[in-house]
Amino acid sequence: MSPALIAYVAVIVSGGAALLAFSLPEFLHLGLLAITAWIVVSLLAESLWIPTVSGKAMESMASTVDISLLILLGFRPAVCVAAIGFTLANVFISRRVWYKAAFNAGQNVLSIGLAGVVYIAMGGHPLDLDGHWTLTAPSMMLPWAVTILVYFLANTLLVSGAVAIESGRSLLKTWREEYLQTHSLLGSAALFFLSPLVVVSYLSIGYFGLIFFFVPLLLIKEAGAKNLALEKAKDELISSERLAAKGEMAAEVAHELNNYLAAISGRAQLLLMNLGSTEGNERLKENARIIFEQASNMGVLVKGLMDFSHKELRKQPTRLNDVVRRTVEFIVPQNKYERVAFDLDLAGDLPELNLDPAQIQQVLLNLFSNAADAMHGVEAKERRIVVHTRTRAGEIELVVEDTGPGIPDSAMKRLFEPSFTTKAEGHGFGLSTCYRIVQNHGGRIAAENNARHGARFIVVLPTQEAA
Repeated sequence: MSPALIAYVAVIVSGGAALLAFSLPEFLHLGLLAITAWIVVSLLAESLWIPTVSGKAMESMASTVDISLLILLGFRPAVCVAAIGFTLANVFISRRVWYKAAFNAGQNVLSIGLAGVVYIAMGGHPLDLDGHWTLTAPSMMLPWAVTILVYFLANTLLVSGAVAIESGRSLLKTWREEYLQTHSLLGSAALFFLSPLVVVSYLSIGYFGLIFFFVPLLLIKEAGAKNLALEKAKDELISSERLAAKGEMAAEVAHELNNYLAAISGRAQLLLMNLGSTEGNERLKENARIIFEQASNMGVLVKGLMDFSHKELRKQPTRLNDVVRRTVEFIVPQNKYERVAFDLDLAGDLPELNLDPAQIQQVLLNLFSNAADAMHGVEAKERRIVVHTRTRAGEIELVVEDTGPGIPDSAMKRLFEPSFTTKAEGHGFGLSTCYRIVQNHGGRIAAENNARHGARFIVVLPTQEAA
């Protein structure tokens, strides 16, 4: 992290810790039963992630419960409950890096605290603590609405501040791009509007009311997750079938083209040899040279087609780290990588896999070549390719990162399509070949942009492919 980001995180975490210390006496006054019950509710909310309609974003129930805690208990007990629930969720469910978990907990505590102060200032009162067991709409509507607005602004702006510092973007631009999209606003609004139902459920039936409230949401969440998984599997199957059909067609086209190109290239070379000692035929020589060069360029395209259509795997017990090292040693002497630094972060506990080492090396060669091309306009001292390998959830993850300008948004969706390229002299089969090779190994490949700069390609291979 940059010094500015470290300072920002330290301020947020310190502010949250100070507010927690200030709120602790009132929180302990709740009693052991109430503390335990509300922490369980908060932990459940933190773990209950609801996918958006597009399936590309996620919303948690934490915002619903945070607002409900403010209305029921007041902001001082609410910040303590939320902090404990959030910490437990990060340790046992999300498993975030400790400093990210500390920052998120700190900003959450500050957001709840600020919203709670506004709630009290607007005439709101803790319904459970002071014995008021009725929720009158006219008197509570305005404090509730303003509290939600303040909570949303504080929560999203504090997070956007960290993202803005890390990415180098302005705060407002980051906030707008991350949180003011239509699907995100609708999801947040829906969750906030559920908070009165949580309050009413608790005031009417007690803790059992919260069970009746959460169980249907849990069922809806599971049904939605299964539906999204099914849709994703269907899309991947359709994409795989399309690529397979294109691969078969590419093989046939490449075979025919290769035969014609061999004849054209041979005739062009023969013509150049015959004209080599003949004077006064410069124009004819130039035309023969152009024919030979264009035939050679077509040969590059044909090779891409044949690589893309190649299906046969020659698997053998293979150590992925060894393939990475051998590939880097092979390409480093080449002019293309003369001013590119390689940084290898290879996990030492990778199991041996049953792979086709030549095809996996081809994937690496394509990714390294694309990375070097992308960094062509970057200062030499900043050209770096980083390779990570690690074991994660029963899979092997291979990550290749560069320090180039990143992948344009317009190209991201078509990146692995055959014949699609952003290079003036590219044939467009490099990444589609990587896709097919990884897919034939039972894995998957994806691309994304780094937070600061550059692109990242993630190759995931299943460990069940191990020998």
